[in-house]
This record gives sequence, C-alpha cells and structure tokens, in this order.
Amino acid sequence: MKSKSLSIFAMLLIPALAFAADKKSATVQIDQTVKVAGTQLAPGEYRVTWEGNGPDVTVSFVEGRKTIATAPAKLVNASSQYPAIETVAAPDNTQILKAVDLNNLTIQFQNTVPAAGN
Repeated sequence: MKSKSLSIFAMLLIPALAFAADKKSATVQIDQTVKVAGTQLAPGEYRVTWEGNGPDVTVSFVEGRKTIATAPAKLVNASSQYPAIETVAAPDNTQILKAVDLNNLTIQFQNTVPAAGN
C-alpha cells in the first residue's frame, strides 16, 4: 500500500515541479552573435533558465541539451510588450548581452564593458 501512495504522490508532484520550472525559464531568439560572461553565443534559439530566488541569480543558456554559457544576473520586474534582447557594443565592436526582456521580467547581466583605451 505504501508504494501505491508514493506513486500517486509522485504523479501529483511531477506536474507541479514542471510548472514551477516553467517560471524560471524562457525561450529566446538571438539574432546576432553576442557575448555573455566571456562566451560567444551564435545566433539561434536558446532556453534561458535561472537559479536563485532573486534578485541575484545564475542564468544558463541551453541549446538542445547542452549548456552553452552561464552568467550572473539580476532579475528586475518590468513590463515589456514583447520579448527583446538588449546589447551594448564593446570597444572592439563585439556585442555584449546586456539584458533579456521578457513579458513581465527583465534579466540584466552583470557584464562589464571596459572603456575605450583601457
């Protein structure tokens, strides 16, 4: 009887965990080559997941089953009409990922872009 109760509990828990995981992930489309935490991301679709209760979190960029990059970030409550990627140009014209804007959340990356001439 104990294993039957455990099975029912597991069937109820698995959908709940899947729902909870959805709140800490999103799919984003990156249209240009960008760098995040020193790693170059090619254009494409990535699953972005974050760990931590915020505002300070660790964000992972996953392509298929492979984690491509991991970076520290801050979660900021924000209202955006549509998902967007924000970048900033480094002195060498490399595009650095600054933020990912989601519907009601912005993920701000803690990249530092050195000033020109440094």
